[in-house]
Amino acid sequence: MIYHCLLTTICCLFITASDLNPPEAQVLIQSGLEFAYVEEFDSARIYFDKIIQLYPENPAGYFFKVALLQVKMMDECQHTEEKEYFSIMRQAIKCAKKILNEEENLWAEFYLGSSYTYRAVYEGFKNNYLETFKYGVKGGRILQDIIKKDPTFYDAYLGAGTYEYFWARAARYLPFFNLADGDINEAIRKLHIAAEKSIYSKLTSENSLVFIYGEEKQYSKANNIMDSILSKYPDSRTLLWNKAELEFKKKNYLVAADLYTNLFSIYDTLNNKNYSNLAQCKLFIGKCFYELEEKNKAKEALKDVIQYKEHSKKYPKIKGYCRDAYGLLSRLL
Repeated sequence: MIYHCLLTTICCLFITASDLNPPEAQVLIQSGLEFAYVEEFDSARIYFDKIIQLYPENPAGYFFKVALLQVKMMDECQHTEEKEYFSIMRQAIKCAKKILNEEENLWAEFYLGSSYTYRAVYEGFKNNYLETFKYGVKGGRILQDIIKKDPTFYDAYLGAGTYEYFWARAARYLPFFNLADGDINEAIRKLHIAAEKSIYSKLTSENSLVFIYGEEKQYSKANNIMDSILSKYPDSRTLLWNKAELEFKKKNYLVAADLYTNLFSIYDTLNNKNYSNLAQCKLFIGKCFYELEEKNKAKEALKDVIQYKEHSKKYPKIKGYCRDAYGLLSRLL
């Protein structure tokens, strides 16, 4: 009798809980993500807008559109769509909270926690580190709680693992905050689970593992994952940036210089020039040749960085790139 009542209760929970992950939405999300992975932002947007149109009470469409706008702004080194970004994020959070006020729903919790973690990344992009910490902790703990409730909710492992890794790093490098020691190996384990078993988070989890293995100087593991995902998305600018950064960390300066040269060529062909990325590419080309002791090539690239100073009002990061370029040039004179 007790077993029957328990089974009935469980069945009722499944029947009454909102299905935020129906097959139709999954197809639209996956299609949009495929375009997002190769920076075809307008095409990806069509699919996420369609989800919002079909499922206006579902936070999924709003969340993935927010994630898309974030990647777009970071790729363009601009905050031109920030107003829309925050508006849609508020809508994603509002929809998730409304559902959670009515029922326990792990997908609603996922979109709520993931919205906060994405906000943390965006604030970090703007160097607002206090906000990054605040939203990172808020989102990370929600995603950790999801895993405690359901260890098979694999999409939550990306945000939880990333949160745990950066918490462990903070404990390692900021001992004066007296943070409890984190477990880097456990964080990496979670990211591997997300990379292998999640519905939407596979590529992002793999990309995160490349970064973490690079930071931990486990270059062979980072390289294997990086080559695998680049073979699937060879035209992804985001992945090429990460590959170039990895090779630079490994001190493979000639390979890194080639990758940054390739990235420069890609950005230079775009109709709307992103001078910040062009300057950053030239700076790292200069750094590579500086390390290789090819002084003339280093000087040429570093002088090119300074030529972009006129665009620093629109792209403030160029000021920092110019300072670095001046510093290296002073050592070469």
